[in-house]
This record gives sequence, C-alpha cells and structure tokens, in this order.
Amino acid sequence: MSSKVFHIVQAMNAITVLSCVILCLHVSSLHSHAESESGALTVVQQEDDNGVSLEDDSGEDQSTPDALEPDSDPFHPTNEWQTVKAGQKIPAGLHVRMNFETGLKEAKLMDGDSEFKHWRDGDRQGMMNMDKKQFSMEELKKALKDFKTTQLDDTDLQREADVKKKFKSYEELKKDFHDMNMDIKTDGEIIEELIGRLKEKELRRDNLLTTLTDLEYYLHQIDNAILFKDWGGIPYILKILNNTQDEELQIEAAMVLGSATSSNPKVQIGALEAGALQLLLRLISTHSSVGLRRKVMFCISTLCRHFPYAQKRFLELGGLSAIGNVFEEAGTEKLRIKAISFLNDLLMEKKLTEENMNPDKSTDIEKLKQYNSVPLLEAMTEQGWCRRVPSLLQMPDHDSREQVLLAMKTLLHSCKQNFIQFRDTLNSLKTEYVQLASEEEDGDYFTNLVSVIDTLIQDIIKKDEL
Repeated sequence: MSSKVFHIVQAMNAITVLSCVILCLHVSSLHSHAESESGALTVVQQEDDNGVSLEDDSGEDQSTPDALEPDSDPFHPTNEWQTVKAGQKIPAGLHVRMNFETGLKEAKLMDGDSEFKHWRDGDRQGMMNMDKKQFSMEELKKALKDFKTTQLDDTDLQREADVKKKFKSYEELKKDFHDMNMDIKTDGEIIEELIGRLKEKELRRDNLLTTLTDLEYYLHQIDNAILFKDWGGIPYILKILNNTQDEELQIEAAMVLGSATSSNPKVQIGALEAGALQLLLRLISTHSSVGLRRKVMFCISTLCRHFPYAQKRFLELGGLSAIGNVFEEAGTEKLRIKAISFLNDLLMEKKLTEENMNPDKSTDIEKLKQYNSVPLLEAMTEQGWCRRVPSLLQMPDHDSREQVLLAMKTLLHSCKQNFIQFRDTLNSLKTEYVQLASEEEDGDYFTNLVSVIDTLIQDIIKKDEL
C-alpha cells in the first residue's frame, strides 16, 4: 500500500509541474503577442524657437517611463537602432521600439532627420536639430536694433507721399465722420421738425407740399405714425384738407392721412376722435374733383378697415349714402369700383371673423360682438346696392369686373332677386373668360373668374326656377 501511495504522489507532482510549465508558456505567448500588436512607439518632438529639443527642469524624459540616473551617459542617436541602457536618458524626438528578441529598448533618429547635436546644461539636456537655421540671443537683439534704426530711402519716401495724396489720414477721416454725424437725425426728430413746419403760419406753398410729401414717406412706418399722432400732427392735416382750395395740397394731405391710418389702430382711433371721418364723407359727397375724391375714398378705407367702431360710425354718419351718390354722376366709374371694393372688404371682414371665431377665446367673442353691431349688409340691401353693384359688369377692364363679381358673390344670398336680370350678362362674360382661360399660359386668373361666374349663374338659376 505504501508503494502504491508513493507512485500516486509522484504522478500528481509531475502533472502539477507540467501544468505550471504550460501556463507560463501561454502567458509568455500572450505577452509577446500584445507587444507585437502595439508596435514601435513614436515620440513627438517638442522644440523651442531655435529648433532645440527640451526636457523639463526635473531632468525626467516625458517620452519614457524609465527612471533617469543623473550620472548616466547621454544617449547619442544615429540613423541605426541602438540599445538604450537601463536608466539612460533618451532625448525627445526619437523613434523608440522594444526588441522582443532581446527584451531591450532601442532608439534611433526619426526618418529624414540627419544632423542632431546633443547638448547638456546641468540637469537639463536635449537634442538640437542642426538642419535648421540657428540664431543666438545676441544675434536676435542686434537684428531688432537694426530694424528699428533703418531709414527709408528716397523710393520709400516717394511711395509714402503718393499714398498720402490718394487717401486721407486717420485724423482726417475721424473729422469727416464727426462732421457727418452732426447732420444725422432720427425719424422722431425728423417728424418733430416736419410737424413744426406745419405749424408755421406763413409757410410757402412749395415748402408745405414738400413737407407733406416727406410726411407721407415717413408715416408708412407704424411707429412714426404713432409719434405723429401723439405729437398732435393729425389736426394740421385735417386743417389742410378742410380749408385750402389748393387741390394738389389736399390730395397730398389725404395721402398723408391714409398712410398714417393704414393698419395702425392707435392712429385710426386718433383720427376718428379728431373728426376725420365726418370731414372725409363731406369731401366725397360735395367736392367736384374726382381725383381728390378717389384719395378721400382711400382715406375712408384705411380708417375703417379692421375697426368695427369706425364702420359703425360710417353708417351712422350716412356713409353709404355719401359714397352712393357717386353712382348718379357721370365719369365716376373708377370711383364707384373703389366704393364697391371697400364695402366688399368690410363684408368679408365680418364673414371671416364669424368663420374663424374661437368660442373659447374672449377676444374672438368680443370681436364678433363688435362686428355684429355693424348692420352693413342690411343697410346695403335697403339702400339699393343690390342694383348698383352688378350695373358695373360692363366695365371694359378685367380688374374692375373682378371686383364687381367678387362683391356679387358676397351679396348673392341677400341680392338673388336683383341679380336674376343680369343672368345674360353673366353668361356672356363666362363665354369670354372661358376662351381667355384656354389661352392662359401662366397662372389661373381667368380660370378663377370663370369659377366665380359659374357659382353666380347656378345660384341665380335655382332662384329663378323657384
């Protein structure tokens, strides 16, 4: 039994030794493979302005983890691989690798480097690239001194004189800009100055006309128009519209008022409070000039659009009757078209407000309430506009016909009975526009007109059949 135990123990020891040998070989193989995968290490050279490789003050080389020995010999690199001794300092800028056959670290110059000079200064050492131009500190100081004391030759002086003739100096430019800034004014300052001119009692006609023209230009801007209203400019414009017999000045004043009130609620309110609407309706009813009345119609339109309270005042002041009078006068066809377009815009405002009203928004509810207080459609049907609108279908130009057709479409349900007598005219227009639509190359202008006429004809036929 003891002999058997002895043999068993020997076998186990042999197996243990064999396992250890195999494990060591495997670990060594893995280590060699990892090193071969990593390849050679490249150290990026850091140089000062003179092309000198530097180490830090501690004397430690940042490119290798080996500890440095102060008394070790410096490594002198060449273009061939050399063994780096343990603790030997390796200058920056070399190609470094591990020789896996010997297990030693080797280094050489980078490819393309040829002339490197080793230097050492106390604990500091490094490599100097001799291929690069070297300058000592004294040489640099001397070059700088010579540069400062160099005198311009005659050619340089002549060139400098020529440049001065062509271009102004910096001081001259500063003076010019300063002088220009003295004349620059803000829009507010300009408007204040223009209002000051309007206040002058003895202002010459040509100066007044220029002032009005300038105001029309500036008051297209909403903020400028508000300033004009806040600084009391509107009454002076109304005074020119009301008192002067100069039609040209009145037309320009109407343009100023229309520009100021266009899409500007604050100025619309200010103009309405100043009595602008009453004056405009009187002018359109009584003045003989069609040109002035067309500008006045423009003012009425900009004052009332998107402003239900002004629209209500328009009806209360007899606005429908005032603009309806132009239908009784000869030569006022263009003015009639403007009146129809204006009234149709107001009707469409109310219709779109009804269609887009959000019942959960208090502002939408209030807006619709204001529009419902303006019985424009009812007033138009009562005062004969169902007859006046289609009477202009015979206008020769397409734009005028378009305005009439769109107004008829808006009034259709309230004016069907009056529109029946214009069915033949509509059919004639349809035939004309179908032909024009077939010849249309760009856009669908005439095609849309055909669609509007079709809608009118179909609804009129239904009413006639009933």
